[in-house]
Amino acid sequence: MPPLNRTWTLEDLIDFEAELVRTVGVTEPARAAVAVAVGRETGVAARRRGMRAWLEHVRREAGPQHGSVGRRFAGALALVTTVGWVLLWLAGIFAVPGLVDRERGGMNVTLALAVLLGGQWLLLIAALGGWLVRRRVGDGFSLVQVALGKLARRLTGRHEAAWWAGLTADGAARAAVLWRVARIAQSGGIAFNAGIGCGLVGLVLVKQLGFFWETTTDGAMRTGLETTVKILAAPWARWWPAAVPDAAVIEASRWLPGRALDPGPTAWWLFLLAAVLVWGLLPRMILWCWCWRTSRRALATLDFQSRAHRTLWRELFRSGRVEAVEKPLDGVLVLDVGGTGLSQEALRRFLLRRLRVNPAAWETVAVLDSGAELMAAQALAQAPAGVVLVAEGWALSPARMSALHGQIRAVAGPEVAVMFLVANVGPDRQPSPPTAAECGEWERFVDALRDPAAEVCCYGELPAEEG
Repeated sequence: MPPLNRTWTLEDLIDFEAELVRTVGVTEPARAAVAVAVGRETGVAARRRGMRAWLEHVRREAGPQHGSVGRRFAGALALVTTVGWVLLWLAGIFAVPGLVDRERGGMNVTLALAVLLGGQWLLLIAALGGWLVRRRVGDGFSLVQVALGKLARRLTGRHEAAWWAGLTADGAARAAVLWRVARIAQSGGIAFNAGIGCGLVGLVLVKQLGFFWETTTDGAMRTGLETTVKILAAPWARWWPAAVPDAAVIEASRWLPGRALDPGPTAWWLFLLAAVLVWGLLPRMILWCWCWRTSRRALATLDFQSRAHRTLWRELFRSGRVEAVEKPLDGVLVLDVGGTGLSQEALRRFLLRRLRVNPAAWETVAVLDSGAELMAAQALAQAPAGVVLVAEGWALSPARMSALHGQIRAVAGPEVAVMFLVANVGPDRQPSPPTAAECGEWERFVDALRDPAAEVCCYGELPAEEG
């Protein structure tokens, strides 16, 4: 069995989402395996280990004949990458002779720069603008990424579409897929530029090829071309001067009516080759490495905070804390939100046996505002282990509870456990379970906070053996 603490791969993540769709319910052996794997881990680390343990348990139960959706998807991506690489490499090769002026027997260097490099940079700038816009609206997929992802999914199998929705619903998981698919696009760019280089070298070797430029102005085009050459050749000008056309070469290459076009000069094709390698191929390789690194970072920071992930986590542990912990967690602050009137005595057994926490302080608050920061800091200092928010099921106010959660995080930090205990007040001020609808609303609210250290638990009667 793979180590539970190793970094997730995209194949593992896809298998996890596929099993999450296919698996109905959580078995007791799965709960036991996850509890043992998690041990005393908390927060995001506990979720990563727990979700990995659940996936490995489901894989073992299904057996090798079950197959791996992630492996099929990875194979489809590899096929798309290979086919795209070959096609774009050939496109780069054939793009070079397509720029040759048959009548003059040469290549217009300004047109070659505009088509071979200018077109690529326009696409890169447009992609950068689209990426910046998508970051504001939630890291959506570009049109190219949508097309590549759809093609890979079709090769994987149409019946597997459900796992794709779950995969793209979570921020870190979506980012891992997005950057993995983006690598394919950059691989295509690498292939295209490699094809241009091969096509240029091959054409020069087998054909008497001349290079020229033309204009109807007297000096504007010449000055612009000299400036462009100087800027583009700056990275290699010192160590490869032969690939830098000087003013004399540029002037001699100007085509005039009635003038025969001689082969060369050599400086032009060397300059075009170096420009393609430095300004075409190298940026694509850098972007490929960036996509690779960003995808790995996204996989290494998976927090499993989507609605489906948090629902699975609740089913695995049935409460806000891992029940494998032997002793109740001491030093917990209980905040009675809005003054429910539920006493510490009434909730004590449930806190100890179900949430596995032992209150150190009990406060009644409405919402932590700027005027209550001192009280909050003092109370939280007495309860470093965590905070339990007791609220009535019918009294959910998302704006108020979000503000309360934000203030607690500002005072206590991101690692302190925050548990929302939802209970209604029954006869004689005794706690009673909330309705299923109320519990569902609270679960959706807490899930929307996307806080790995925040959980929700609905009050319920303890089993007889726990009472």
